[in-house]
Amino acid sequence: MRYWRRGIWVGAALGTGALVAVTLRDRSLEGVGPLLSVLGFLVSLAGLLHATVRPAAVSPSPAEQLDRAADALADAVRAQWQAEWRLRRLQDPEPLAVRWTSAQPWLSDLDEAIGWPARDTERPDLSGLLSEITQVFGYVPSRRLAVLGPPGSGKTVLAVRFTLDLLERRDAGDPVPFLFQASSWQPDQQDLRQWLADRIVAGHPALAAYGPSGVALAAELVASGRILPVVDGLDELGGQLRTRAVWRLNTELDAGAPLFLTCRSGVYSDVVEAGDVLTSAAVVELQPLGFEEAAGYLTRTARPVRGPAGARATAWDPVLEHGRRHPDEAASRCLREVLELPLMVAMARAVYGDTGADPAEILRRRELAEPAAMEQHLLDAFVPASFRTSERWDGDDAMRRLRFLARHLERRGTRDLAWWELHTALPGPLRLLGPLLLLGAVGEIICITAWLSGQGAVWPVAGAAVLAGLCAGYAALAREGAGLPRTLLLSLACVIPLAATIGAARPLTRDPYFDVPFAGMQELLGWLTVGALYGVAVAAGLGVIGVTAAPTPATMPFPLLRTWRYRRWVWKTVAGIFVAIPAVFVTDMVVYPASGATLLTVAAVAAALGAFAVRGEGATAVESGGPPGRRYGPRRAGRLGRAVVRGLGVGLPAGAVLGLVFALVAGGTAAGRAAMRDDFPFRATVHTSADGGRYVVADDGTRYGLRPDGETYIRGARPLEGAVVPDCYGQGPAFVPRSTGPDFDPCQGGEERASVKAVMEVTVGSPETGVVRVRLPDGRDASADGVEDGMEEAEWRWLTRQNPGQLMGAALSFGLAGGLGIGVVAGFAAGLHRWLGAPVDTTRTPSPLASLRTDRDTGLVRGFLITLVAWLCNVFVAVLPLGAAAATVVVIPTGLVTVALSAWGRLLTARLWLCSTGRLPWGLMAFLAEAHERGVLRQAGAVYQFRHARLQERLASTDEDHR
Repeated sequence: MRYWRRGIWVGAALGTGALVAVTLRDRSLEGVGPLLSVLGFLVSLAGLLHATVRPAAVSPSPAEQLDRAADALADAVRAQWQAEWRLRRLQDPEPLAVRWTSAQPWLSDLDEAIGWPARDTERPDLSGLLSEITQVFGYVPSRRLAVLGPPGSGKTVLAVRFTLDLLERRDAGDPVPFLFQASSWQPDQQDLRQWLADRIVAGHPALAAYGPSGVALAAELVASGRILPVVDGLDELGGQLRTRAVWRLNTELDAGAPLFLTCRSGVYSDVVEAGDVLTSAAVVELQPLGFEEAAGYLTRTARPVRGPAGARATAWDPVLEHGRRHPDEAASRCLREVLELPLMVAMARAVYGDTGADPAEILRRRELAEPAAMEQHLLDAFVPASFRTSERWDGDDAMRRLRFLARHLERRGTRDLAWWELHTALPGPLRLLGPLLLLGAVGEIICITAWLSGQGAVWPVAGAAVLAGLCAGYAALAREGAGLPRTLLLSLACVIPLAATIGAARPLTRDPYFDVPFAGMQELLGWLTVGALYGVAVAAGLGVIGVTAAPTPATMPFPLLRTWRYRRWVWKTVAGIFVAIPAVFVTDMVVYPASGATLLTVAAVAAALGAFAVRGEGATAVESGGPPGRRYGPRRAGRLGRAVVRGLGVGLPAGAVLGLVFALVAGGTAAGRAAMRDDFPFRATVHTSADGGRYVVADDGTRYGLRPDGETYIRGARPLEGAVVPDCYGQGPAFVPRSTGPDFDPCQGGEERASVKAVMEVTVGSPETGVVRVRLPDGRDASADGVEDGMEEAEWRWLTRQNPGQLMGAALSFGLAGGLGIGVVAGFAAGLHRWLGAPVDTTRTPSPLASLRTDRDTGLVRGFLITLVAWLCNVFVAVLPLGAAAATVVVIPTGLVTVALSAWGRLLTARLWLCSTGRLPWGLMAFLAEAHERGVLRQAGAVYQFRHARLQERLASTDEDHR
């Protein structure tokens, strides 16, 4: 089987190479059709054989799938918080001895609701130490416990210890304790279960995959009781939101569902007074650290110095001794009060114990004689102390960048620092349109280069118009939660003015060689209008595909591309091709004609850059068979089919409506103009011919005729001179005008020719009957392409004029064909986009950097495949009406645009802006990783958080704005 799979790869590479070679050799797609047919047959045959010989997949039961997902999540959560425990040095030498006692009875629910007997003598004592938290939790029959305490009293550390201890004791089938930050909840807008599922997905995006019942795995884990919520920081919600949150917890938690909650003491008291207690929950309250406990910890963790007679001493000894001997002094009272909080003890250790700085300054400096001032001093000094040994960033630089990030998170009201959400820190329009503007700037540079090389001023004009249309259309279509009616109205608001402009500015004629509603418009105005319309059409394709304004990290759903040992080279090859093809086309467009050596060099360099940009690492799969909830085998094709049907269900109606509205507005405007014009180009006596047609005769004898079916003809006063081919490619006679010159020969040699010079009637017909026809002296009709070169402009304008019905019909044909074509191609691309859009598999080894690299690789591959699908559709619809064929050209750029609008593309834009303005360092991910390693940040799945809410609040509240 290994050699069979290698054979498929080799065959695909050879077939693709042959296809590209034929295309580049002929510089056209004329020779591609037969080759595509053969390749399609071979690919179908290979797929049939592979489906026949491969073993059938065995799908686990729904319960087994959820159990596996829960076990994998438990492993990930355990690994995550164990790493955080070590990074915060809570095991070095041991965590502080946090204590608690039962809170005041009025804060708890009734004993009967908790499950205790009515007699107090049988109620267990809930007092305990940090290491006893799971044991105390087990004393509560309802398995609901609220932990209160002042800021910095150790509530978060206790929640982490509780999570780890439960995971260590967890048996198969037990719920997974998962730590949730309450600050990310909007209880007035989001129900409890949806919030829990969303936060699980935010930290472990693989659990957004569909589970057995067709909803996200995270939601199924929550609904099936396989998650034990550990909600940290209820106090971080706003006043009314806290009461609402407790109400949702009480009403939406099932009977017997466990819960662990932390909150500041005073805030919880206010919530109970304003609303209700937490149903069935016992409540304990953390107690302040004793001064000797804090002193012992600081002396144990401080650097030793030589004392009297070689005894071991520390810089803390005189400070702590002063606090013991003079407890009534202001500085001593302040020190004793600050050291009651475990957070401040940890800050003091980092600022003085780890750095060797002298802590005596906290007694000498009068401005630190208040507890709040001393706490702020320790928080301010923590970041510089943590980065003191960094070789890349000094303390001031780190402080400035972290202040910006803290302000950003405070403005958004969250604790989660997700790399894919950093684009929200950009100025207003750049948040949504930044990637498009960046991509447009690159395209405009290419267009200006083409203009300077002699390609014409329409290049930069058209490029700017396309960018404007794309941005306007995307701004209308990418609004989340806008709903289909609003989105459609916004789209029509972009299309209608452009269609009206085209209808008002287009000539009331048709181009027999390029029959589109905007052919023949004044050049700059035409490119401005059509370019903007093209941009809106591309935006419509993006809307159908499902490109959102807030993308999340994604990965390919194929386990082969995550576990195969050659997967890195597969990713790199695809990225190289994806970058090389546009580079070759742009070079050939700007430097025309470009030599083969030049194109080959450009392709090699671009491919090397694309391959270098992609590491191709991906994320580790939860299981060898892929992430939970994604079953591989026969049902994968069914998911693809459903995704395509869903894409077509959106694309076809949207394309039809937009195309119809465009046709009605553009065609109606042009038809109205045509209805108000005269029947003939000048005033003269109107004659009637034998067939009922009408005509006028000009002063020079030229006859301008109008047949009963609306077709126009002209019989010039001057004779036409040329050669007649009796049978051109079996399509009848052809007239080759001499005015076209010797190089024009539509029949490529052909049969023996006869010269002719006579006055002949010229008619413009349909493409099926010959674009331009002449009536030979012997009465036969002959095709006469190129005869317009010898005619006056007024004569040609008369021949190609259209009546109102023809104008409206042409607009409807183009609009509906184009709209439906966009819907079909974008629908297929949407199905592929959704099918390939598996969330990043970070369930087992969550890492922000790994999810970033995986999303970057996936975006390039997905964009390449979408472009490939659109290009193949463009090949096969070449025989369809021009509007449908043009629709595929609209969808081709969406592959590149989807890369720019991916999570990685948005981060790239954010980095260019924020780093160039000094707000963030260029090595952003390395900076965040080092801040995590130094204990300033903590990692929660695929996101970072500040070590403590008070640290984030302090960094965000500083007045100095470093930029």
